[in-house]
Amino acid sequence: MQSSDMKRRLLAGSATMLGLLLSGCGGGGGVASAPPPTYTKLADLKGNQSFQSADIQYKNVYGSGTLSEHAGDAFGSGVHISYTAADDSYTLTAPDGATTSFSPSTSTPPCCAVPTPNMASLFTGADVYSRTTPIVNGVTLSYILLGDWSHTIQPGVSRNYVFVAGIPTISSDMPKNGTATYQTSIDGSAETYNGLSYRLASASTASFSANFSAGTVSTTLDLTGVVPGNPNLTPFGKYSGTGTISSGGSGFTGTLTQDVPTNPATTGAFSGAFFGPQAKEVGYAWFVTNPALGGLRAQGYVIGVK
Repeated sequence: MQSSDMKRRLLAGSATMLGLLLSGCGGGGGVASAPPPTYTKLADLKGNQSFQSADIQYKNVYGSGTLSEHAGDAFGSGVHISYTAADDSYTLTAPDGATTSFSPSTSTPPCCAVPTPNMASLFTGADVYSRTTPIVNGVTLSYILLGDWSHTIQPGVSRNYVFVAGIPTISSDMPKNGTATYQTSIDGSAETYNGLSYRLASASTASFSANFSAGTVSTTLDLTGVVPGNPNLTPFGKYSGTGTISSGGSGFTGTLTQDVPTNPATTGAFSGAFFGPQAKEVGYAWFVTNPALGGLRAQGYVIGVK
């Protein structure tokens, strides 16, 4: 009897241990899934911060209407932003190593500066750093920050950077399957050979989608310019773009081409990233040059949310 009781207790103990092992492995012999990563919204960040970006850069010769040397930098290779909480200051570092620091206590706006809705600007010397609050369909995004840095490289000449930064989607949290279409908003500016400057935000539109299974993105831009103070609209054409999501990351880059009528001299590119949990938000910087449309040189942002 003692032998029989002992045998039953051993069998029961073995069954209990097996159940615990299976439970610890997620059941059915599988591996327990890791908890989803947590993200802090930009508005809730405290203390010193550091951000990587994706950007579009170009050269600006003041007074000439000449924008040139457009190029893109992939996410992580663009402008780097460091924030110091003690004095509420920002230090921007360009891809070529150039650095400028901005502090509200030393920022002196020029006499002609006009406040822009959803934008805050800091000035130091001849440099300007502007931060825009990203809004899509009236909803403020949580994980993306937009920046524009005009960095003077010699009197009358600047290197400008249009960039998207923020809280990028963690690699392990990036969707690996399926597709997603994003609600979008577009902003930007343009110049033509006649020296006119245009805003693109109010009348332009954009679309953006991602194929996470294939690791690709696609986008369209329909650009329309408005000269401040002039109600007339100037169409600048439609453009389509495709790009590739970086392997093991949240960034992407791609090229833009003009839709019909096709102008082979047109060049364009975009560079951006996915932000927040499960690539909930997306943003990219873009540029287009089109000699057939009055020497168009345009650049700006597209942002989106699932």
